[in-house]
Amino acid sequence: MDFTTLLIVAYFGLLAINLRKRWGILDGPWLFFFRAFFPNWKFYHGISQAPRLYVRGQTASGNWTNWRLFYPRLPRRGWHLVHNPAVNLALTHQNLVDHLANDINDLPDGADIRERVTYQLVSRLAQQAIAGACWGNEPMIAQEPVHPILAFQFEVRMELPEGQRSELMLQSPAINTWN
Repeated sequence: MDFTTLLIVAYFGLLAINLRKRWGILDGPWLFFFRAFFPNWKFYHGISQAPRLYVRGQTASGNWTNWRLFYPRLPRRGWHLVHNPAVNLALTHQNLVDHLANDINDLPDGADIRERVTYQLVSRLAQQAIAGACWGNEPMIAQEPVHPILAFQFEVRMELPEGQRSELMLQSPAINTWN
């Protein structure tokens, strides 16, 4: 048995032991690295507020655009049952926003969210979205991209389905794109 197979077997063995025992809530810095293997399943607890990412950019004239919703809703096709890398990437990005919202809620007093990896990844994602990046052929945000971008900002808002109510969780400072 090679080393990789041994690590995979050990990982799933530890997972099986943890599922059979009632440990309560497990928390620790080493568990953070295992989150990449599992999606955020909190949406099964019921219909409630969900985190949404909004971005805006500063144009060369110094004016800010309106806030633009970054939310993966891509058209579905029959062949997506076999191959759908753009949809999977979009859902992964939304999962990252969900993890940032969880990190904001779990943040200890006096800690800075900007030091978290999820904040840094969402910041990079917001910059790509406002600049016009795409999931396959579909743009990340519906509006036209801003060119050139001097700075950008993003917000994480908790929203009820159908956009009935919105609560601001986090607003980033203006981030210069030349940094």
